[in-house]
Amino acid sequence: MSKFCAFVNGFAAAAIAAAGLLLTVAGTDVSLSRAQAADAPKAEAADAREIAYGNPDAPVTIVEYASLTCPHCANFHNTVLPDLKTRLIETGKARLVFKDFPLDQLALRAAVMVRCNTGTRRSAMLDVLFATQLSWARSPDPINALIGIGHAAGMSEQDLKDCFNNQEIVDGVIQHRLDAEKTYEVNSTPSFVIDGKLYRGELTVDQIAAVVESLQP
Repeated sequence: MSKFCAFVNGFAAAAIAAAGLLLTVAGTDVSLSRAQAADAPKAEAADAREIAYGNPDAPVTIVEYASLTCPHCANFHNTVLPDLKTRLIETGKARLVFKDFPLDQLALRAAVMVRCNTGTRRSAMLDVLFATQLSWARSPDPINALIGIGHAAGMSEQDLKDCFNNQEIVDGVIQHRLDAEKTYEVNSTPSFVIDGKLYRGELTVDQIAAVVESLQP
């Protein structure tokens, strides 16, 4: 194993331990205590690298909490989100903000890699990772598969090393999960917060549209 791969393999466990966030590599969700969430460090890096779709002035904001290794999240992103964009976002009725809720160490690494990109490259990387989730997340060597996607997107080995070592971004990704658990009691993915109310599970376009329509001024 190369020094770089060894570094990547050890990175997420250390980051999670430092934040008091206990996750499993198998993808099982482990809830945080409220004390842990309250004591967690605040970080602005993830919000500064926001992934959002639609007009910031839209009357309704949909916040999606998802894990990049969650199959239901991938299905929502790949099959539901395109219709949601057409029906609600492009018409100005709603805006969707994507926030990370990593369920395991691999999801945390993937989320950090997405957030290391800038502008439209960030949402493009998110699209690629969800579209190819079955390939990289279930690979015999998922870390190298993830790194390979980063390389294909134009990130050099040094870029990736700097990315995974960026503690501000790591803390920001983890903070999304901490905030979701503390504020909305999110404990699974995908979960959606619409006008401050939590909706759990893989919602359909019609279900989301019904909520959004009921909130229109």
